[in-house]
Amino acid sequence: MKMPCRKSQEWDNSKYSVPEDFDKMMRQIVLLLLFVLCLGSFGETKKVVGTAGEKAVKAYLKKIPQQAEGFFLKVTPKEIIVAGRDESGTFYGEQALKQIQNSKLINSKYKEVNLLDDGFEIRDWPSVACRGVIEGFYGNPWSHLDRLRQFEFYGKHKLNIYVYGPKDDPYHRAHWRDPYPETEAAKLRELVEAAHRNRVQFVWAIHPGGDIKWNKQDSLAVVNKLNLMYGLGVRTFAVFFDDIGGEGARAEKQAGLMNYLTDNFVRKHKDVQPLIICPTQYNKNWSGGDYLSTLGTKMYPEVRIMWTGNSVVDMIDRDDMEWINAQIKRKAFIWLNYPVNDYCQSRLLMGKTYGNGLDIADLVSGFCSNPMEYAEASKVSLYSIADYCWNMSAYDAERSWEEAIEELMPTSKEAFRFFCENNIDIGKTVHGLRRDGESPDFDKVPNELYFSCLVTEADALLADSLSQPEMLQEIGPWVETMRVLGQRGLQVIAMQKALQEKDSVGFVAHYRAFQKLEDKQKGIISRNYEGSIVKAKPVVSGTVVTPWVNETALQLIKDYKKCFTYGLDFLPQQAIEDGQYYIMYEGKFLTDVNASPDRDGDFPVFVAEADTINPQRQLWNIEFVPETGRFKITNAQDGRYINELGTFWANKNTKPFNAEWNTYVFTKTPEGSYTIQCAGRAFGNWFVEDNRIKNGKQSSKFQIKKL
Repeated sequence: MKMPCRKSQEWDNSKYSVPEDFDKMMRQIVLLLLFVLCLGSFGETKKVVGTAGEKAVKAYLKKIPQQAEGFFLKVTPKEIIVAGRDESGTFYGEQALKQIQNSKLINSKYKEVNLLDDGFEIRDWPSVACRGVIEGFYGNPWSHLDRLRQFEFYGKHKLNIYVYGPKDDPYHRAHWRDPYPETEAAKLRELVEAAHRNRVQFVWAIHPGGDIKWNKQDSLAVVNKLNLMYGLGVRTFAVFFDDIGGEGARAEKQAGLMNYLTDNFVRKHKDVQPLIICPTQYNKNWSGGDYLSTLGTKMYPEVRIMWTGNSVVDMIDRDDMEWINAQIKRKAFIWLNYPVNDYCQSRLLMGKTYGNGLDIADLVSGFCSNPMEYAEASKVSLYSIADYCWNMSAYDAERSWEEAIEELMPTSKEAFRFFCENNIDIGKTVHGLRRDGESPDFDKVPNELYFSCLVTEADALLADSLSQPEMLQEIGPWVETMRVLGQRGLQVIAMQKALQEKDSVGFVAHYRAFQKLEDKQKGIISRNYEGSIVKAKPVVSGTVVTPWVNETALQLIKDYKKCFTYGLDFLPQQAIEDGQYYIMYEGKFLTDVNASPDRDGDFPVFVAEADTINPQRQLWNIEFVPETGRFKITNAQDGRYINELGTFWANKNTKPFNAEWNTYVFTKTPEGSYTIQCAGRAFGNWFVEDNRIKNGKQSSKFQIKKL
């Protein structure tokens, strides 16, 4: 039986190229039925597979697209024709045939579809010449098996490039001059061969910028390393200068090295592709001076330059491309930092891949996605990256996401969709990118029902771990977290009911159960093994459901304490109860000397004398904020809050109160005074200098006295 919170999977005509008139629609249904029959009876249906120039497909030469990697596919009950412009085109034509066979539908992801009386024809080709994945994240690199499975996935979905650049491979970065040990070299050779079998360029990247010496010896060292990798079968290479400073970041030196490598390595091998460089200034926010223009004018034009957009983590549009292409005098090679999560490791990014322009195909030399360290989970987005790069103008993020879910978890697609819906947003980070659509049904159904769904859908996924073990092994900690989150939510609902019914015993019992579940959730750790580089504590629905559960629980406890005394020892104790207080330092009173509800940008100061005329200026409302579990501090006279800098608001309209930035932790010392810490993104302690509050590593001790 379907869970009430699951979405109904009704037919959506907008997802498919359905003919407008009924006769054509009926004909398509008939031809698809015929197609299914003919696919199941190759003994009776003639199948011809070939590449332009071969005799087998000579009769169809005019039908084959002129574009590289293009293909022509014809299916009738009598014959199946797969004809490619080149070997890759033929390979992709066969992949398209398999995909149609599996889906039983011809949808709008193909550029040209021609319906025949007894079948159909497809002509298709890619929008972007180089389209694929860059393993460029910080954290645990993909395993050997991860990569082998990735290449099969890329071939199936017409991704044709993989850039090997894991930050934590020492022979890529820290020990770039040294050859791989024999065992590691053998694994890389196997990976290269597997990539090539799936029509994927294996790009090996070297990262010498951290300690390179701009001399002949190191230039030869790079050439030597590339020659070693050439011996392992690599035919496309990249040089990274990202995330460095100092001498290694000099544009003219980088350009000179790329030209040297082109002359002394690339041009000496007929089968090596032009180099790719990841520059030090790889996004607009970090660009400045003449760095980019130096690369553009001094580096050979065939060298491809990677670019992440307006910032480190950004989606790409036409204005972005026109700006960077003018700087570097060539089409940029996009390094898309999505769905990578090395800067938000507690979150899985399983939502729709949207936000990139649908009109930039003619402005890019390549388009690669930097994924998560979770290789299988990344396929939800990589499926859409493949769709986007193949037929950009017709890309449909919703349709592609739904298709990815069905392909990746066919036996538990409803539960998997629900899981993905609850793992979408990135949260607040320094990079600023956010993703919409997390937990879309949370406000549409009763909370109790939604929490039950979190539990039951998690159970359904965990019970199906045998059908897709690689995926479930990766997302398992998040699935278990989703389950516990649902159980915690149900306890919060029970606490609400107990408080409404004035059942203090029941309230405390449910809170204690809630606390045990919270401790259980804290114990769930991803990649918790010996040698793991990153161990993440999973967060599910970190923007919607998790905050609701945490904030509501804290507010209920606060409300309970106003009414009952039973069981207070079992409830969390606030360092300070809500109220009005004097905040004192060495006998001086913190004072709002310029009290005014409309004043911006000034700061409170410590004064020696108590204000007997207007005491409100020295009184401070200290109020617990359930959203953060910390305290807000406002002046009792004018209501102005103290911000993370120890000042009043800079502008109450453009910079209103922010619970993450403007709330504080009070810690009681053994002698009864308090330290005060801004525990949001500012992460500083209060200390006193020149009779005012400053924010930094040192801390002062304050006396907090209730009115």
